[in-house]
Amino acid sequence: MTDNNDCVGPDARNCDEAMERLYEYLEEEMGDATAEGIRSHLDDCGGCHDSFDFERRLKVVVRERLSEEVPEPFLSKLRNALEEEAARH
Repeated sequence: MTDNNDCVGPDARNCDEAMERLYEYLEEEMGDATAEGIRSHLDDCGGCHDSFDFERRLKVVVRERLSEEVPEPFLSKLRNALEEEAARH
């Protein structure tokens, strides 16, 4: 499962688990002991850490974009389009 050149040898299984559970880790949806194991692996494995860092930064960008306000002219056009569509049915 690993496609990372840094994830080879006996630790590759740890890389697979770390990457499979990355989103759980980012969302803090796992127990402390499991999170500590993942954190330890990320500290020791440059390839997995790079993947983690990318996903962490991506999550921040997505959250920021989702929190932006939608301009009122767009909302008005959307409401009108929805009302017109509803009136057709």
